[in-house]
Amino acid sequence: MITEETGSGTREAAEAAVLGDDEKMQAPIAGKAEGGVSGAARRKLESRRKLMAAARKLFVERGYHETRPQDISREAGVGHGTFYLHFEDKLDCFLAFTEEAANELEVFLQNHLARASSLEDGIREILLAIFEYSDANPGVLAATLTDVSVLSKGDTGRKMPADRWAEGWIAALEHWKADGEAVADLDTRLAGYLIVGAIKQGGAYGFRQKLERDVLIDGMARLFIRALKK
Repeated sequence: MITEETGSGTREAAEAAVLGDDEKMQAPIAGKAEGGVSGAARRKLESRRKLMAAARKLFVERGYHETRPQDISREAGVGHGTFYLHFEDKLDCFLAFTEEAANELEVFLQNHLARASSLEDGIREILLAIFEYSDANPGVLAATLTDVSVLSKGDTGRKMPADRWAEGWIAALEHWKADGEAVADLDTRLAGYLIVGAIKQGGAYGFRQKLERDVLIDGMARLFIRALKK
């Protein structure tokens, strides 16, 4: 396994290291650029965008463990010190990647749930949203579901995608339970997490077996509806 090169030293040290590579080559210009954003701020946003795109690519292709900060910097085409101007370490970068992916998926989910008027509709629309996002962003969901609890020495203070998705299911289940559509004694929190796990494992199985998406979604939906519907 390739070990991570962590950032030793302060953010000031990292900033000093950057001077002399890509940031120094683009020295801040006085005044404001078009739109009221300074040239330095614009360059900082651009370097973060490049790093996020590179991190996304490498975390998907190699996984968390086999991706190093210097690999991300190289892929982004920026100096290695620039990485530490934006992220504390590799875990911080990975969490930023998972948050970005979770926000993207949320848009798909909200668009699909707007069409649902019942428990059956809602379950199918949520599954459609997840698989549509996965088709549009191959490998992203699998990468974001890496369990970082074993990687971090303490509480990161940020929700992982699995927790966010489970909470989304919990909210939907509570709604259907209140409407009398879901079974009255349903433990919505437990069910929410079980559903997320089932989708992860079921999706992996479907991929290995080369199942058609519609067949997989229909099979999952029927199982969930039978388990949850009153």
